[in-house]
Amino acid sequence: KYKAEDDANRNRIEAKNGLENYCFSLKTSIDSDEVKDKIPADQKKTLEDKITEILGWLDANQSAEKEEYEEKQKELEGIALPILQAMGGGGMPPGGMPGAGGMPDMGGAGPASGAPSASEPAGGPTIEEID
Repeated sequence: KYKAEDDANRNRIEAKNGLENYCFSLKTSIDSDEVKDKIPADQKKTLEDKITEILGWLDANQSAEKEEYEEKQKELEGIALPILQAMGGGGMPPGGMPGAGGMPDMGGAGPASGAPSASEPAGGPTIEEID
């Protein structure tokens, strides 16, 4: 009887968490040493302002519908993706592909992640540090 309602709530919460994770993942990415110098200051400010705006919206709209969360994520991706792609090689935030179901941020150091790309912060030493 309540299964449909529970499923709808779960999907809504997953969408909310996915958007929140994406915001924090982007914020971490653009503030990392490898990335912050590659993004022009005006674009970084635009992206930071949008992240702050969406996090504020999230706080104010805890019970929004799943579609509203997805719409906000698309809005943020519309700003973030061109900036990250222009930065070089389509650098993705360490949380993975945007819209991939809100994968948790492993910081590029998960055992199955292989060698992290240059635009992805790694948990351990990089080649440049060893040389």
